[in-house]
Amino acid sequence: MITAVGALTIFIPSDLITEDKSEPVDHGDCTGSFSRFFSHGNTPVCYSTQTHILNHGPPSGRKSDMRILIIGAGIGGMTLAALLKQRGLQPTLIERAANFDHAGYMLGLWPLGYRVLHGLGLYDKFAADCIECKDYEVRDNHGELVKHWSMAPIADRFGPNLSCTRPQLVKLLHSALDGVDLRFNTTFQSLSQTGDEVAVQFSDGKIETFDLVVGADGLHSKVRQQVFGEQPYYHTHWGGWVWWVDPAQLPQETFIEHWGAGRFFGIYPTRDGAGVYAGAPVAGEFGEQGPGRRDRIRAQFGGMGELTDTCLAALPDDSEDLFFWKLSDVRSREWARGRVVLLGDAAAGFLPTAGIGASMAMESAAVLADELSRTNNEFVEHALSLYVKRRQHRVESAQNDSRHLAKMMFIKSATVAHIRDVATKFYSLEQLASSISKAFDEPI
Repeated sequence: MITAVGALTIFIPSDLITEDKSEPVDHGDCTGSFSRFFSHGNTPVCYSTQTHILNHGPPSGRKSDMRILIIGAGIGGMTLAALLKQRGLQPTLIERAANFDHAGYMLGLWPLGYRVLHGLGLYDKFAADCIECKDYEVRDNHGELVKHWSMAPIADRFGPNLSCTRPQLVKLLHSALDGVDLRFNTTFQSLSQTGDEVAVQFSDGKIETFDLVVGADGLHSKVRQQVFGEQPYYHTHWGGWVWWVDPAQLPQETFIEHWGAGRFFGIYPTRDGAGVYAGAPVAGEFGEQGPGRRDRIRAQFGGMGELTDTCLAALPDDSEDLFFWKLSDVRSREWARGRVVLLGDAAAGFLPTAGIGASMAMESAAVLADELSRTNNEFVEHALSLYVKRRQHRVESAQNDSRHLAKMMFIKSATVAHIRDVATKFYSLEQLASSISKAFDEPI
């Protein structure tokens, strides 16, 4: 059957309709001067010659009523919260830290990630506080140049690689969360799914229910562990010290990495300082704090050239806190179960070798927000399945690139390191990270 509703033509299969032969009536939500009532089982279906409304049963839950809990106020969690707020949702965001005072060190953002900032109206402010990485250099165990790459081919097509500090990006995203329920010093103890709800017991003992819980709580995600169980970690068995150096003492707009034999030394400039990562196999006393730390680091990385000597001279005293970063990642086999979903490092953690982890987290947040904006409470689980289909393969491919780069960068043998250095001379930037390069030109 075809029925005209105002200017709109609606097709109703004739086998679903039984006409009531009684007098025309105004019925329920059918508005207008003349309506006919039909039955499809026990559900009323109405049409009118004048109305613009066709109602088939009661309306489903509105997406604006969706109760969403985001666990973890990192890059991914705050990006998602800001995007959901922009779409008229009011998520709850919890963070175990007391504030953002110790929000991390340096990071680079590719266009894959910071494109999201355009949508939030934050890009111009972000870019103004960043340094554009225009060049990338690899040097050998003694500081000699192995290969120089210009970033122009990527920057000219897709946008520059922008270097910033993690606290800078966190602060910027925080500025977009005005009115969002953000709770510091808050963790959860348990999650329990029943029907279409997730009951969450918080660290203060209070229990609240949500339509969706997003685990954005990082590499060692408690959400992942509770809901999905233990997942496989990838261990490089390397780790390293991180500290800041006055950027005026080092080249600007160039990322410099020394791929040594049994040691790695990276220098990454930002406006606030040059971040240094000095890595080696985790063995002996290399990763220990306290007395003798500075001397051990200087001994480990001495003889790698003038740039490393400048950075080693700026090492903090042994009495000062210094972050030691063990290089591991994780890959969850599942990203969604019921109404619990993983985001960012909780789903697939990244080694820092490709500088892509933050970009992937922001991109994933954009996709998840997109899927949630096109559903309601009734079909949340389907939206999550679409999010996983759009993201899991893409993210894991980029993660594979970061693992491949780690195998090139972190080599113990001097002989193998020499062979690597010779081969690296013939690599293009796109060949170093093929999946990431392809991702620039692929939809999300």
